[in-house]
Formats: sequence, C-alpha cells, structure tokens
Amino acid sequence: MKSVSGWIALCFGMLALDAVHAQPAYPNKTVTVVCTYAAGGGGDVIVRKYAAELKELAKQSFIVENRVGANGHIGNRYVMEAKPDGYTILLTGDSAVVGNPLIMKDAEYDPLTALAPIGTFADIGLVLVVSAKSDIKSVADLTAYLKAKKGDAKYAAATVSQRMISPWYLQEIGAQATEVGYKATSDAVNDVTAGFIDFVFADATFALAQAAQGRVRMLATTTKRRLSFADDLPTMEEAGFKGMVYSVFWSAWAPAKTPPAIVKQLHDWLNAVTGTPQMKKFLNQAGADPLMVASPDEMGDMMKEKFALWKRLVAIAKLEKQ
Repeated sequence: MKSVSGWIALCFGMLALDAVHAQPAYPNKTVTVVCTYAAGGGGDVIVRKYAAELKELAKQSFIVENRVGANGHIGNRYVMEAKPDGYTILLTGDSAVVGNPLIMKDAEYDPLTALAPIGTFADIGLVLVVSAKSDIKSVADLTAYLKAKKGDAKYAAATVSQRMISPWYLQEIGAQATEVGYKATSDAVNDVTAGFIDFVFADATFALAQAAQGRVRMLATTTKRRLSFADDLPTMEEAGFKGMVYSVFWSAWAPAKTPPAIVKQLHDWLNAVTGTPQMKKFLNQAGADPLMVASPDEMGDMMKEKFALWKRLVAIAKLEKQ
C-alpha cells in the first residue's frame, strides 16, 4: 500500500513539476506601458525612453499607450482595472497616484493598495525662482522681501504641487501672499520674469532652461540632496527650512495582485536600465536625478510617506476636492 501511495505522490509531483516548466517565460508577448502624459511632451519622452530600454533587456516589445486626462487618473484607473499578469504597467510621477484621492472627487481609491509598486527611477524636484532682474539673491532675501510686503506679494501656481509648496513656504516664514493661477508654468515664469509675480516653484527642467537664458534666478531646490547637474544650488533645508523636502518620484506600478515574481523581474530590469551612465545623462538632461530602490516594498514605504506628506500639504493649502 505504501509503495502504491508513494508512486501516486511521485506522479503528482512530476505533473506539478511539468506544469511549472510548461509555464511560458515572462514576457512572451507585448507589454503595454501606460503613459498619462500627452504624446511629444517631456513626460512622454521619459516613458518612451524607458519602454525602449526595457524592450532591449526583456527581448520583447514594450509599447507606450498614452491615456491622458483628469490629472493622470484616466491612465491610473486603466492600469488598476487591467488584468494582473504583468502585461500592463504604469510609468508616471507618483504625485498623481498618491495625490489624486485627496484632491479629486472621482478618484475614490486607496493609493497604497490600488496598484502594486514595482520601483522608482527618477527624482524631479521643484526650484524656487525669482526674476533675474530683481535684487533677491537668496531664499533669505526673498523671505525678508515677502515679510516687508505685508501680504501684498504674489506667487504663481500652475500645478497642484506649486499650489501646495508655496503656502508651505509662506507658513514657514510667517508671511502672506496671493496665489495667481496659470494654465502652464511657462506662462507663470513669463510673469515672474516681467516682475508681475514675486516667485514661483518651477519644475527643475524648466527652471534650469530659463536660468540658462538669464530670465530667472534660482534660489534653492526642494529635493533632499543637491541636484547632481546643478550642485551649486542649495536645498531648501540648507537654506534653513528643515524638513522642507518635496519632489516627484517617477515610478513604475503594476495592477494589484500581479504575481510577485513578475513584479520583481520588472523591478530588476528597471534598476538595470536606471543604473547605466547613459540613462543618468538622459535623466539629467530632463532635469532629474536617477532614483533606485532595493525592492518594491521599499517603494511602497516611500509611497506611505508621500501620502502622509500630501495630506499635510493639502491641509496647509486648504485644497478642496474638485
């Protein structure tokens, strides 16, 4: 009897082993990379660059599909609802994933569980800028100037991040200023340059380009560390604002419940791409520094911290869901 039962167990074991071996290697078909940014824009260029590099490593097509709108929520939701098999992934800035539930009525989801973290690959901060024609040479100068204006100052805001960071800075220095809304950062910077607006926290990519043209003066970056491609620019913390750190982590996500082995494979490929000198150069030209994590779990922990920060900043800026 024992020999018969042992033989049956052996057969089942062999069948299970054959089933494992029969599973096709991942990926064995095209992977769709969802991009929440418009085709041809800066975000789209970054996503397409990564898709091309992932294709080389995986020896399989990674095609970009632009799903734009609702501050990225259309693309985010598409991936949330996709089959969790590794053939649909999302590459985007973390702010839309983490922040949308706090500022959008239609984004009713838990940002910490709705998607499976894969890994981070770039860090893009904001840069505090003023007109190059002004006498303001430092954050301390700007702080003194704003306090002297006694509430008569103006700051520009074209993005949700700018709408949060500026009130945070103003709260820290105990000053008031009026927000002036813009549809694009380029328009906001034009008015800063002309002297109609006192300051703006512009994305690093745009700030560097405008500073190179002599239109604005950069005072500090909101990133944790100095930018590797502009290491003479101090951080806000170095300027005296301890804990004032904010940047967008460009990251990759998969649908929730995607098999851990597939998530890890994508994570390893993502790090392999990001770790090359060529990619560092590419990211620097885009105003970003490479940002890698040791595991998907580490990225998950980062998202928890970012969600807590967003809650705090949304409260400071008194933003209501739209």
